[in-house]
Amino acid sequence: MARTARLAKAARARKATANAAKKPAAAPPAPPADETALGAGGRMRWGALAVLAVAGMGVAAYLTYTHLADKVVACGGVGQCETVQQSSYSTIAGVPVALLGGLAAASLLAVALGRLSGLGLAVEWASLAALGLTTASVAFAAYLTYVELFVLEAICIYCVSLASIFAVSWLISLSDAFLIRGISPEPE
Repeated sequence: MARTARLAKAARARKATANAAKKPAAAPPAPPADETALGAGGRMRWGALAVLAVAGMGVAAYLTYTHLADKVVACGGVGQCETVQQSSYSTIAGVPVALLGGLAAASLLAVALGRLSGLGLAVEWASLAALGLTTASVAFAAYLTYVELFVLEAICIYCVSLASIFAVSWLISLSDAFLIRGISPEPE
């Protein structure tokens, strides 16, 4: 009888081993968090860049239209937009400077939307691209603001608003570049 019990026990063990082999294996451990996903802060930064880019495109489109259609800029009594728009500094090789600002804003929008959607290349390069684009835009806007203040002695409120949009975009892209790389401006 003991022998029968041992045989039965061995049979049950073989059956349990066979059933275990038929069952699917336990789920593998969860993969690490998706590196392309943005946290709440990242979504806010890139969303703000997208909104600012759309606003910049709107301002630039208006200025480009008024320049190309030879229309009066509706300045509302603030500044001398016409003086700025009609100056020789308002074009580069026949291309309105406002159009260049609109293209920069459109490029920033494309980078921001690419990063928000998690596109592979955008995930890797968006921070650097936005920082480079906004740095160049701020530098050019600073030059144009200098020209307005000290050469033309006239201010265009739309130009100032576009320069401000690029300045805020630069600050956001700068903060993103620091945050994404874990760089702190404070000494350790």
